[in-house]
Amino acid sequence: MQSKPQVLELRTDLPSRLRKILLPAAHHILLAPFTTWRIGGAAERLLTPHSIEEAAEMLAAARGEGWPVFFLGRGSNLLIDDAGLPGLTLHLAGSLQWLKFGQNTVMVGAGVYLPRLAATMARRGWTGFEFLIGIPGTVGGAVRLNAGIGAGREISDILKSVTVLTPELELKTLTAGELGLGYRQSHLLNFPRWLVVEVEFHLQAQAPPKELQANLRRIIQQRQAKFPPEKLTCGSVFKNPPQGPPAGWLIDRAGFKGKTIGDAQVSTHHANFIINRGRATAIQVKTLVADIQEAVWKLHNVHLKREVVFLPDDFQG
Repeated sequence: MQSKPQVLELRTDLPSRLRKILLPAAHHILLAPFTTWRIGGAAERLLTPHSIEEAAEMLAAARGEGWPVFFLGRGSNLLIDDAGLPGLTLHLAGSLQWLKFGQNTVMVGAGVYLPRLAATMARRGWTGFEFLIGIPGTVGGAVRLNAGIGAGREISDILKSVTVLTPELELKTLTAGELGLGYRQSHLLNFPRWLVVEVEFHLQAQAPPKELQANLRRIIQQRQAKFPPEKLTCGSVFKNPPQGPPAGWLIDRAGFKGKTIGDAQVSTHHANFIINRGRATAIQVKTLVADIQEAVWKLHNVHLKREVVFLPDDFQG
């Protein structure tokens, strides 16, 4: 770690203060509208922290009640179970929104929308952030997965450090080199209870804003031409194997393009996308995912690994 962890000190009038924090929580709120797939059951309790201190208080309150805590950003690359999420869900898409420019870096709150960050950096003339325009997620989620759109265009290419808040209310800052960043991989995936609160990016070369904004438009056009026109998707379902053809090609060759289970359908445009045709359920998507993995293994002897995160299944750390 870059520095000694800082332990946040909360107000002393606990536990009464923490119980009051939980009072505004919305109960049994359907989470499907908060995801790009429009799939998923209800959150038992839903809160939005507006600062790191508020997030720490909410974590402490949930721990005091013995509740699990889940984090939800823009809901892309995510499948929420039909039964929903127990305990407390922290909705981060409307919180942790700051951008603070330094001499050679920019500090960004984890809730900042990636296309917003790309557009802001283009207006200010900073290169290297353009690829983020095509990723419909938040900064925190993108760092956890080392999101990107191809070789040389990943979060790891511009990342300097990340600050996380642990369940023990410690703020830890880790450098990019400590995160084990790889293709759709970071050590943060091994610590799903760590909440990313702030990310520090390198400021790279400058260029005319009009040139960078033209690059943004070009990237958007390229992605619109390449990926399915349907809106209700989570993005790529599977990681591309490290060696060999991409996942979409393998799935297509296995005969799954257009295959449906209920209202879950493998896209006819790009086989690594699953479309919600209107009323798809999580169990339908999971069944389709498992069928694809089995078929690709039998035909190609390749085990496709999911890029999409299943909640609460993958959040047990």
